[in-house]
Amino acid sequence: MSIRPMSFTPEVLITAPRRSSATPNAKGTYALYTVSSYSLESHTETHEIRVLSLNTGKSILFSDDAANKEPTWLPGDQIIWLRRRENATEIWIGNAGHAEAKNPYVVGTIPAPIFNLKVKSLQNHSIAVVFSAKATPGGELHIPTGPKPGSTAREFETASVRKLTIEQFWDTYWTEFRNSIFYTTLQKSVHGNGKRYRLSATGLISALIGSGLESPFPGAAWGEYREFDISVSGILFRALDPDVNQALHFNAALYHVPLSDFEENPAPKPKRIDIPNYSGNISAGIFSPNGKAAALLITENADDRYASNEIVVIGDLANYQNITKLNVKNGNREPWDLSPESIKWCNDRTELYVTAEDKARIKLFKIPVEFSSENTMDTQAIELTLDGAVRDLHPLTDDFKEKRILVNKTSLVDHSIFSIIDSVSGTSRIISSLSKNGVKLGLSASQVSEFYFKGAQDQNVHAWTVKPSFFRPDKTYPLALLIHGGPRGSWADSWCTRWNPAVFAEQGYVVICPNPTGSIGFGHEFSAAVRGEWGGKAYVDIVKCVEHIESNFNFVDMNRACCLGASFGGYMINWIAGQPLAKKFKTLVVHDGIWSLGAMYASDISAAVRYEFFGQLWENPAQWEKYDPCRYCSSWTTPMLVVHSSKDYRCNINQGLATYNVCQQRGIRSRFVNFPDEPHVVLGRENSLHWHRTVLGWINEFTGVQDGILLARPVSEPWKGVVRNGQ
Repeated sequence: MSIRPMSFTPEVLITAPRRSSATPNAKGTYALYTVSSYSLESHTETHEIRVLSLNTGKSILFSDDAANKEPTWLPGDQIIWLRRRENATEIWIGNAGHAEAKNPYVVGTIPAPIFNLKVKSLQNHSIAVVFSAKATPGGELHIPTGPKPGSTAREFETASVRKLTIEQFWDTYWTEFRNSIFYTTLQKSVHGNGKRYRLSATGLISALIGSGLESPFPGAAWGEYREFDISVSGILFRALDPDVNQALHFNAALYHVPLSDFEENPAPKPKRIDIPNYSGNISAGIFSPNGKAAALLITENADDRYASNEIVVIGDLANYQNITKLNVKNGNREPWDLSPESIKWCNDRTELYVTAEDKARIKLFKIPVEFSSENTMDTQAIELTLDGAVRDLHPLTDDFKEKRILVNKTSLVDHSIFSIIDSVSGTSRIISSLSKNGVKLGLSASQVSEFYFKGAQDQNVHAWTVKPSFFRPDKTYPLALLIHGGPRGSWADSWCTRWNPAVFAEQGYVVICPNPTGSIGFGHEFSAAVRGEWGGKAYVDIVKCVEHIESNFNFVDMNRACCLGASFGGYMINWIAGQPLAKKFKTLVVHDGIWSLGAMYASDISAAVRYEFFGQLWENPAQWEKYDPCRYCSSWTTPMLVVHSSKDYRCNINQGLATYNVCQQRGIRSRFVNFPDEPHVVLGRENSLHWHRTVLGWINEFTGVQDGILLARPVSEPWKGVVRNGQ
């Protein structure tokens, strides 16, 4: 048999350049972004800072030094960035352009690692500089020097004086050194024949000292840039609410540190901004361009985990007055049944740019805003994008009347697209596509389609289909059914470097990615219906999806089917293993899944599980037991690959060990893959390669894919040979 060449392999996915979002300069002529690439030959990662011409689409290299991080525009097309040193950070400034024109220089050194750099031009011609760093228990900058303590013990009673009772989050235990926000300014001083910026002689000032607050808080690692915002009127930041027992309610509040020249020392005490009639979680807070107003996303009730974000505008931030909730309608003047994920102001403050997931796309909307003393205001969400996933956006220039937006988005076949959208006309122009709409990766938009099927509640349930690039309708292909995490998650038209449907498709599978009950983007009722129904409505939707495939997709060979899932998807795999649906699959793959619901009390978000099952385990044991996978292990027979990482504090590693041990004791062919240094997702490039080779090799073995990746021997059992057909 001839070997079919595969262009989009795990190696291509892992080594392909990964590009950050692009930020335009004040004139909208250039954009700044970073890009990283990995070499499997040298086992090294390269990092570049690049400047993109928004007129020609061509980019030039600004820096290829991996120590340079977080580039940001300054006035006059200057760039400020951080340079990492051992236990220290230098702040540099240079001119955008080729090497000979950069004239880089150091403006100062911070004796600690710092992150999340933000800058703002002030009226006195100085530059406000704000960043996050670790702070001592007294609130000062933590300078990591001196010998390490002899003991590695951790101890908690209430986690800290901040009344938080979560001892770990995502992949990190809390320590006595907490995240904090610091500020200072850049001042111009004479240097030779010109002037250069220098850090203010006032030094660093802690914005949170004495407040008992932490920001960015643990668990914000995926979006720390949204944890605080700066303007000419100070700092807005999120912090876990110290008045709430976080073991029962995960809730963040919004605070304002009023500043005028960012030289105030000590910092004014942060002022908490309470929103009338709201007690829920705040997920974003941003200043208006002039710093006199703010907008935020908030849920109505802290107890409702499935509550949609609502948009609130604070028209008079100085006095915390004119607080208005936006009653957003859709194009049919019906209530907008979507949950906004991010917000940004247009320059003249007449509109908000909002992203929200809508039917498996993360779309961009504009929402008109009027400042008023009324408690509510009716407005409309106007759609600006139709497909893909918008990840970031910026007004193109700093002109007051600017209505063009630089948009960063991805799709299922393209990992980075920069485009300019005119919010008035709705026209769009692509500036740069990193993969040329997938072509450079051997992919095409024609591989992707979608369908709806009748689900558990007889409603339409959405699913994606991703076919091989070599698909022929007269052939049949094995099925790879991928179940997303959450359950409040989705399969969207977006790029992913971990669970990428196209990687499975290029092995020769028809990949189906359903969005069952609980998925976001299909209305609040559909999302919230999964509460208490993990193994009920959500599972029935998966069953109905498989039945739809069997009845309608004659190009799918259901005798060669496999099913895979991670997190909540991993829960679903373990649930399926004990249900009749398991008989449909040759093998199952569970990544960081849940074997026992009761064991989720070891999770960093145990409060969320309490909500899911209508109370504590001891209060409502029947509800917890009803859909607990471990109660159905006696029915397990399907071969299973179990992947679980040691630093996964979302679903503790004992969940994966239990799944594997049950399979072993029941005589079910199984393999356990462990990454000691990974959290809930596999992030390391080499670990990712191993993950892909093992997962794909495993399912290929059981579905009979002959010309894909072979299943290698277990790396911790070298005496076992290469596996083929179970031998």
